[in-house]
Amino acid sequence: MTGTPTEPAVEYFDLDRMTAAVQAAIREARLEHARLGRPVCEGRNGQVVWLTPAEVFAGYGLDEHGNPPATSPRPSA
Repeated sequence: MTGTPTEPAVEYFDLDRMTAAVQAAIREARLEHARLGRPVCEGRNGQVVWLTPAEVFAGYGLDEHGNPPATSPRPSA
């Protein structure tokens, strides 16, 4: 090959969309493991920490079974 390699044009990359896609994929992988009853590891302060499925769910605002928190029904008027 001759010539110099070209750099990809930055305007073709939407870093916000790419970051959101990666974060969504990580969230789904963590929740899938937790739903299967498997612990999930993460790094905290330079240490590997294993989280129980309930801890993973709680981190996403879900109940201990991975469901959104129940809301109390509104009283009828």
